[in-house]
Amino acid sequence: MTKKFWDDYLFITREMAKFLEKQDYDLFFELMRQREVVQKAIDECGDEYKTTEEGRQVLESVRCENQVIQQKVQMYLNRATQKQTISKAYDGGVVARPVGIRLDRQG
Repeated sequence: MTKKFWDDYLFITREMAKFLEKQDYDLFFELMRQREVVQKAIDECGDEYKTTEEGRQVLESVRCENQVIQQKVQMYLNRATQKQTISKAYDGGVVARPVGIRLDRQG
């Protein structure tokens, strides 16, 4: 039973990477939610599977996919931060003085 859960976990993880690449963030987050459900099932099962050779290979594949996902998420966050910075620059992120302020004001 645990083998099936780990196979599902790996499959979902790979799908997460695919949809992140396609920038389908809604589906990415739905898959992440589904993966959490599978993780809870694995935790409840008592997990001897990951001590087997096949289990270690699946776990290594999951680790590799997670690294890919982390890199893609980091790239997304960097792009979002950069876009926000550019947007602020064009929006006049610096507080400007109101137009029509009197320059002949005496101190």
